[in-house]
Amino acid sequence: MTLADVLGRYPPGERPVSAPTPLGSAGGLSGSRLWRYDAPNGPRVVRAWPAGTALGRAVRVHAWLRSTADLPFVARPIAATDGSTAIERSGLCWEVAPWLPGAPAIGVPSLARVRAGFEALAGLHVRLSRTDARAGPSPGLAARRDELRGLVEGGFDLLATALATRPDDPCSADALAWLGLARRLAPGVLATATAAARLVLPLQPCLRDARPEHFLFTGDAVTGLVDFGAMDVETPAADLARLAGEWLPRGSCDGLRSDGLAAYAAVRPTAPDEAVAAGAFEDLADVLIAERWIRWRFLEGRRFEDVGAVAQGISRGLGRLRRLAGR
Repeated sequence: MTLADVLGRYPPGERPVSAPTPLGSAGGLSGSRLWRYDAPNGPRVVRAWPAGTALGRAVRVHAWLRSTADLPFVARPIAATDGSTAIERSGLCWEVAPWLPGAPAIGVPSLARVRAGFEALAGLHVRLSRTDARAGPSPGLAARRDELRGLVEGGFDLLATALATRPDDPCSADALAWLGLARRLAPGVLATATAAARLVLPLQPCLRDARPEHFLFTGDAVTGLVDFGAMDVETPAADLARLAGEWLPRGSCDGLRSDGLAAYAAVRPTAPDEAVAAGAFEDLADVLIAERWIRWRFLEGRRFEDVGAVAQGISRGLGRLRRLAGR
């Protein structure tokens, strides 16, 4: 068995004392697979990276995480008996890390949790800036700008054609509502994103998937920050926009949002251009979140473990787009 082979390469204190519990994707969309188990040294999680992930990519992410050694809430991978933290087996990359305590904040978070979450992100960014730091245009802004441009130049029409063939689909009503509004707002968002994509910004290793579900709380303290599979060199403004945009959307929790951004800036001050870039990232996400779910369902026919994920994703994206339209 591949999982047993992988865990057999770890010291005895890191091996399971009972059968690991499969967690599937644990609600994620990356293609990773997770198992939880108890070891003599404490609870652990083993992760198989998505198929096709090169071993060097996992090794690179692990090297970045070593710069966060003084942050107890970061789940840094554990070394195997040969000293490696990433193992290649059966065509997949594997890692073992501590299972950190806590749970995501559900619903509208408390002020204490908002401050703790943004302070944790800022502290992570400060430490990650010590490796592979540089300056330049944001690769993420450029990619999302091009994605939106593709919609304006024909992508919207492809989606409209696909939606017309499935009028009885339960997701069609929200998808069509999104399409009409997105067509109207896209040109303005594209102009803003095009300007922001030219900015020279601080670049460094970043999460690139700073979803609120990845921040685990015990009481009001962050006790876990998990899932580093999307990490790459990017502007910290991308992470800031992702966390703020999904946790505290503009127009819904503005007071908490201001407190969170202030807590972040107290640890890691942000330059004016970073604020511009973060705004552009949020505007792009407001348009593109629902588009991805619509494309996956109506054009690509993707299937998900959570049968309600598509409807929820389209609804969430439509809600964000409507708030953008109302500003």
